[in-house]
Amino acid sequence: MDISAILPVNMGNESSSLNDDFSAQTASGDNIFSKATGARTVFTTENGGAVCVSFMFDPKHKFGDDHHMASVTGDWMADMRDGLIKHLLDEKDIAPKTKTLEETIWDQMTTLLPKETLAKNLFADKEAFKTYTALLKASVTRNFNEEEKLTEALKTKAYSFSFEIAIDAYPSQLPGSSNRDQRQAKLGVLTFHLEGLPDGEVPPAKETKDKGEETNRKSKKRKLDSEDKNKDAEKLLKEMALTEFYKNAHVEKLKKFPLSANQFFEAMHRWFASVVSRRAANLEKKRNRNPLYQ
Repeated sequence: MDISAILPVNMGNESSSLNDDFSAQTASGDNIFSKATGARTVFTTENGGAVCVSFMFDPKHKFGDDHHMASVTGDWMADMRDGLIKHLLDEKDIAPKTKTLEETIWDQMTTLLPKETLAKNLFADKEAFKTYTALLKASVTRNFNEEEKLTEALKTKAYSFSFEIAIDAYPSQLPGSSNRDQRQAKLGVLTFHLEGLPDGEVPPAKETKDKGEETNRKSKKRKLDSEDKNKDAEKLLKEMALTEFYKNAHVEKLKKFPLSANQFFEAMHRWFASVVSRRAANLEKKRNRNPLYQ
């Protein structure tokens, strides 16, 4: 079955919702994300540190009415950023999230009035123009300073921060459950975790080890597939006369922390969307290979 036939059109894209992503079902009504799934990625910093980003969706994780909810949160990435700001920065370094009455009035005037009217009348008054530019400068300065301090804190501080979002569209009843509390439980939580590691010591990821003959068969197959891919790559390099260039090249492969906190959150969002989309496609392929679902 073509994965695009059963997934939401925007699966994994920024325009899709978390509820759409993690509540997606097959044509037969089975949940694609029926088991816990997650991933992690690491950004290295120029001072030898690292920032480890991970997420996990647990379809059996209970949530309450006070949780962040995917159906209510308009911009979950912004909400997570705000929570991290409060965790890492002093209150004096956090830019106000609401505007004063004076700032709101100026916003309305500069938005609604034609530019010609502003230039000929309002901004022709030097005092009025001075007031406006002073407000604008103060607002930009506060936001700039917050961004600078957050960027520095993300790269240099040791921290451990988790942000939970309830996927409230996820079917809440556990299949075959006879317990009344379980049938009525609200289940399905997506957890993001960010960890600052100034010393750069990132624990190695451990692969799940299966047992039995099936595991040995799969391991051998993976080894053979890997060897075939390496041979293909070597053949291509020879055909393009690039073998020596690749052999003597300086290799740059570590994912570096972006220049700003804003760019970091954008990169994290793109990575997350890509992983969710790929995981959904892989899960559906496995389902199609399973005789129980054919």
